[in-house]
Amino acid sequence: MPLVYFNCPDGETRLISECLEKCPRIEGRCLRLPTLYEIGHDRIWSGKPSTTQLLNPTRMEYLKITKDYTIKPQSRTFALLGSRHHYKLEMAGKKLEGIEVEKHLDGDTTGILDLLEPDELKDGFFVLTDYKTWGSYAVAKFMGISNTNGDYERKQTTLQLNNYRIKVEALGFPISRMLIQCTVRDGNTKSAYINKIDDPMPMIPVERLDDDYVQEYFLTKSFALLSALKKNELPELCPYEERWKGKRCTKYCDVSNFCPEGAMVNKIKLEV
Repeated sequence: MPLVYFNCPDGETRLISECLEKCPRIEGRCLRLPTLYEIGHDRIWSGKPSTTQLLNPTRMEYLKITKDYTIKPQSRTFALLGSRHHYKLEMAGKKLEGIEVEKHLDGDTTGILDLLEPDELKDGFFVLTDYKTWGSYAVAKFMGISNTNGDYERKQTTLQLNNYRIKVEALGFPISRMLIQCTVRDGNTKSAYINKIDDPMPMIPVERLDDDYVQEYFLTKSFALLSALKKNELPELCPYEERWKGKRCTKYCDVSNFCPEGAMVNKIKLEV
């Protein structure tokens, strides 16, 4: 994906390569060099959609593939935290025998499975685990103990793990359980207490979905993305739930300036 520019704290847009070579600001770099290097690299489009890509809106992913886009370095703070969290657990897992960590999955869609290990409760079966780093508010939504509906987030994560499950079962690993091991970013703090999350690392069971439903979802999303790329044609407007009722367009979409809807709601000029 062509992440090319940083939107710097002084309001200027600069090439990431320029920022990494020598920061032109009088104040110097806004973050240290290794941090800027890490957050300035996105996964390169391979021509085959990943599971996480297809869980996102098709139009958003299309624009991230086809447009040279910009981010604010500080907007990747939590993503960097999650990456570090995954890396530490991956390194620990590699020291143990009989388990799979960071397993690359292929097929019509790709994916990277965090952890696959024998089920200590059921001989001959395996537990599929995905690591998440969420704030307590997101955890409360997902677990259904918040006043805010978390159905959309729960659906997307459940689809993700079930897609991984289908792929590893095809490789001969029968799955008995799927779990999210969630590190709560603000665990053991007042905000976590307010959100009714008293466990800083809860293990959250994930529902098993019908295989046909899961495969149809990902095949449909994959066809839509690949067709749009082949035709060089902007996909239809992202569904309302995928736009988070409009919030995603205003705060959480890196390519909203290339989208007619995003440009309109943010009252900015549409870039082409």
